[in-house]
Amino acid sequence: MDVFKNVTLYKKQPVEGTLFNYLFFKDDQGRDWYDTRDSWKAAVAVNESGLVCAFEHDVSRMTMVEGQTVYEINPSNVPDSVVGNYSYNGTVFKDVRPDASAIAMQERNEKMQSATLQISVLQDAIRLDMASDSDAELLKSWEKYRVLLHKVDVSNAPEIDWPEMPV
Repeated sequence: MDVFKNVTLYKKQPVEGTLFNYLFFKDDQGRDWYDTRDSWKAAVAVNESGLVCAFEHDVSRMTMVEGQTVYEINPSNVPDSVVGNYSYNGTVFKDVRPDASAIAMQERNEKMQSATLQISVLQDAIRLDMASDSDAELLKSWEKYRVLLHKVDVSNAPEIDWPEMPV
């Protein structure tokens, strides 16, 4: 399998009668992309950090971006939903998506921030004698909600029973 490393644009040729250009790309060995790709069955492109940013069965449709590396691959070896979800080092695809507990941790943190904002505003209203009759009870509900959120075990994700948000 071939590899087209460190893509660079080396020539722009105007398309007659239009505002468009033909773009010509080469790799770190000076090979032209359009000459190199002819025998390829499929390809994945990765950015500088190795994240898959493109996959094409029809290599003629592959979009070139400076700095990326393009690998010839056997299309049957490519995981589903590869673009943006996997890295590739020329040999192995690695799933880089966060696991369910990391996603749950992020969700819990977002809910905690929202609760903290609500609590802060209600505390201000009470301290400044601007609270309505129901604000003290609402403050207590938000504080209870925040404590319950803090106790959520994110390692149980995705099977989490989130506490109900006060209304």
